Amino acid sequence: MEKNFRRYSRQRVIWPDVVLLALTCAVAAWFVVRAQEVLPRQWEWGRLLEYLVWHDAAGWHAGLLFKGVCTTLRLGVWAGILAMLVGICVGAGSAGRRGWAALPAQIFVTLLRNTPPLVLLFLIYLFASEQLFGGLNETIRALSPEAREMVAVLFADAGQIDRMAAAVLTLGVYEGAYVAEIVRAGLESVPRGQWDAGAALGFPNGRRLRLIIFPQALPLMLPPLAGQCISTFKESALAALISVPELTFQGMEVMSVTRRPFEAWLVVGLLYLLLSLGCAAVFRHVERSAVWR
Repeated sequence: MEKNFRRYSRQRVIWPDVVLLALTCAVAAWFVVRAQEVLPRQWEWGRLLEYLVWHDAAGWHAGLLFKGVCTTLRLGVWAGILAMLVGICVGAGSAGRRGWAALPAQIFVTLLRNTPPLVLLFLIYLFASEQLFGGLNETIRALSPEAREMVAVLFADAGQIDRMAAAVLTLGVYEGAYVAEIVRAGLESVPRGQWDAGAALGFPNGRRLRLIIFPQALPLMLPPLAGQCISTFKESALAALISVPELTFQGMEVMSVTRRPFEAWLVVGLLYLLLSLGCAAVFRHVERSAVWR
């Protein structure tokens, strides 16, 4: 019976998928043809290859765009981890609470969600980076060469530590406000009887959330959390405005050197798309697994 249901489901969804794919391909083809008519130009994609990877007698080397992808990955991963920590703490602490008990979380979420991330980035970098991160660059420079190299691989070069830290803090706190609402809504979607059953068994609130409520809410939270993770990688482009050498910043450098803006930004957009698809694939794998069941 289950096999018949799956076969029937596949037959139902395959034709809309085919039609949607055909329409997408038709629109893309129309866009390419019209671009060639309106903007006749000689495309030079080969000039951008050396800005991804290049080769000489010493071997292969990373180009500007590849280095930008690596910096975007580091920025997105650390900001995502911070956003998850902030969101889980605030969301779990406010789940099921009303009135004055929920007011601190509501103020935090309201302020962050209604502040443009660019404004928040400038506030943190211009007004707080000197007090919070002012001595980080000197501290890293005082380390051994091996330790500095490790910090550069995992986080940023010595001269970029303060800017990278400001960008991570901005994105982590900003996205954390959205994650907090996702976590709160997911936890509150668990039937009230499950909360009461945990209390009746004598579980303290922390163990009740960890062992009973959170495993039931996690499948509901994963899809919107995937969206916030993708949003974190895309909004990392704002860090280019404080000279963090991430993908958008390196794309501007490549554009100014090659004077090929169309090719440069199309490649940058494709790289962001690949990052987003990779993030979505990771969450889809986790969503399909049975680790919480």
